[in-house]
Amino acid sequence: GAFKLKNITVLSSEEEPSQIGEGVEMVNGIMGYGSKVFYQAVAVRFIIGRNCQLKYGVRVLNTVLGDNSTVSCCELLNNLVYPFHEQHHNSSFLIATTIMGQSNIASGATIGSNHNSRSPDGEMVAGRGFWPGLCSDFKHNSKFASFVLVSKGSYQCELNITYPFSLVSINSTEQAISIIPAYWFQYNMFAMARNNSKFQKRDKRVVKAQHIETDPFAPDTIQEIVESLYRIIKLTARTLKYDDLQKAKDYLHQNPDADLTLEDPRCMKRYGAKICKAARGYKEYRKVAKYFAVKTLVAWYEKSTYTHPSREFFDSIQDIELFTEWQNVGGQVIPSAKINELFDLIKQRKINDWKEVHNFYDECQKNYEAYKTRYSIWVLEQLYSRPITDFTKEITKDILKDVIDVSTYMYESSVSSREKDYTDYFRTITYKNEEEMLEVVGRLEENSFLKELKAETDEFVKKLE
Repeated sequence: GAFKLKNITVLSSEEEPSQIGEGVEMVNGIMGYGSKVFYQAVAVRFIIGRNCQLKYGVRVLNTVLGDNSTVSCCELLNNLVYPFHEQHHNSSFLIATTIMGQSNIASGATIGSNHNSRSPDGEMVAGRGFWPGLCSDFKHNSKFASFVLVSKGSYQCELNITYPFSLVSINSTEQAISIIPAYWFQYNMFAMARNNSKFQKRDKRVVKAQHIETDPFAPDTIQEIVESLYRIIKLTARTLKYDDLQKAKDYLHQNPDADLTLEDPRCMKRYGAKICKAARGYKEYRKVAKYFAVKTLVAWYEKSTYTHPSREFFDSIQDIELFTEWQNVGGQVIPSAKINELFDLIKQRKINDWKEVHNFYDECQKNYEAYKTRYSIWVLEQLYSRPITDFTKEITKDILKDVIDVSTYMYESSVSSREKDYTDYFRTITYKNEEEMLEVVGRLEENSFLKELKAETDEFVKKLE
């Protein structure tokens, strides 16, 4: 029932069968293992990764679509899209765009228009977890940090959102946009808790050739958090007219609940941005950075031969090469220095084909946990402005308190988020009675995700103590 198949490569195996259905038109492209294209989908000059779905009239042109992605009813033109991309509704994606995966494009979103010239004059880059709201549209060039949620609206000026896990919105009475840094941690930690397991369950690849980081708290996102902490300190000093950054840092530590709004001119062309609830965002960023660092150290310690976390244990970690800048490379998180090393090896003709490039990626992945562990110590040292060998018992207690707070809050917010389905009056009005509601949504105490999260949280807190 396919309409037209011309000059394409279909990768398929008994373990990962691919499928081409009715009305499909595919020209000049490569289709990955275990992928499905059906219901009037059109793909021209394309590469589709493993376990992808194209359906319901989607049009994919001049585009690379990463593993485990699903697109339907929409149009993608001239895009590089990393793994775990979801785009199910009528939306336009008509511009040179790099979307770094784990993304969700809402209905009616217009990410680029086809009114640009053919010259490379308009681009957009968005870190993983990008989520533009209903009917949102953007002016190019624009750039977004990881896990940025953009509320519904027409953004008339170019954006440069450097704050990860933030909410961006338009205030109808002001020309500057509003940004709430660390929004996800304050108002929807359930999504962060569920994020990792959700994507791992969706990963149906039998052969996992591409290394994909699904944890929202990884070196690429923590790097953005550290940069945002410095930025908030700098803007606080400017706003409060402090001549010393340490004074601004002390103010943020001593007034975590201050109603502090900062102005950041670099976040939007012409009008800039208001950074709302900056002190609270600063506090939440620090807590999550500590959570990442300690969780990483605990995982490394458990795999080590040390019987207790001694000075020697930390010395052994500091013998590992330190990388403080990271990049998301097709879903795999790699130190920037290693990427530059790869470029040099290619220029020197020491790497000459794609197999050797992929071997280099594999080698980076083998060392990823070690590099990440060394980076986690560096993060803690940045947060406390001293080497880890100078940490006091008070600092250790402060770190453990914040890490347990984050871990416990993840579980508690996940429970409260689910409880709304049962206790919120307007969530229940479409059911005849409680029995029918429970038949549809199931019982809260039987939720498998919450059961798993409770066990993981209890175990992690016990390990920390």
